[in-house]
Amino acid sequence: MKRNYISELKQILETTSMSQVELAKNLNVTFAALNRWINGHSQPRQKNISNIEKLYIHLIKFPSIEDEEIKALLQKSKKIKRKNIRNIIYSKQDLQDEIILDHTYNSNAIEGSTFTKRDTEAVIFQQCLITEKSYREHLEVTNYSQILKDIFQKKYPNIASQQCVCEIHKRLMHGLRDDAGKYSGHRRVIRGLNIMLTHPKDIPEEMEKLFRKWKRNKNKSIKDIACFHSDFELIHPFGDGNGRLGRLIMAQQCLELGYPPIIIENTRKSEYYDVLEYAQTKNEYPLIKFIILEMQKTDEILKKYL
Repeated sequence: MKRNYISELKQILETTSMSQVELAKNLNVTFAALNRWINGHSQPRQKNISNIEKLYIHLIKFPSIEDEEIKALLQKSKKIKRKNIRNIIYSKQDLQDEIILDHTYNSNAIEGSTFTKRDTEAVIFQQCLITEKSYREHLEVTNYSQILKDIFQKKYPNIASQQCVCEIHKRLMHGLRDDAGKYSGHRRVIRGLNIMLTHPKDIPEEMEKLFRKWKRNKNKSIKDIACFHSDFELIHPFGDGNGRLGRLIMAQQCLELGYPPIIIENTRKSEYYDVLEYAQTKNEYPLIKFIILEMQKTDEILKKYL
């Protein structure tokens, strides 16, 4: 940890040509304190480390993305749109199976599942029991994959109502939580993030606003999918399962707009969390770019079968 924040401080100074005095001012600390941290003579408190990480992400990891770059990316992404993409995936069983496997494995792995991709495949397609794995992890796989299959089979032609989202959450968390399908009545927190989530009493109203905004927009793009995902995860309406549910909604929205369903790889979990937090606190451009690049990988899977 110590080496990490020292490295981040040095990169900020080297990349931005910011002086130590200016950096200390940005971090709201004294020059002497900053100098001791950089030289390893003292260690900043956790709050200071968090501020260093945020500044590093803002200045180094996700430098300013201009409007023109995003416009160009969104325009380029239109090339991977396909008419009747849901029908294409549904009509080709091998293609559907590959997307379901990749989506289920990666989404659960992001949330900490210990299932390997091979384990996931065995449970989904051979109904195997992985003896060394918990019953909970088996349910996470079967519940998730079945919902995704139903999305491809048009059981959910659109997910644009609180009733529909609660129904999907009930299925997603069936056997895992007693409050499956019900909005949380408690305050929720996301470990490691200093973000205030929606107060429980405001969840229904904020969810209704979110869906109203989605349905009102008649010219949706990947930008709207990214913004919806960011807002949904900030509302964080349920006690658990919000990340997986959010990614299922995003898959449905991609299909609705004619795009390949984005598969966020577990290997990019850290970057995914970073761009999501950045969208919730700064702007959504890095998240849009991330989603487009991940979506292009799903398009490569599609091309194998077309």
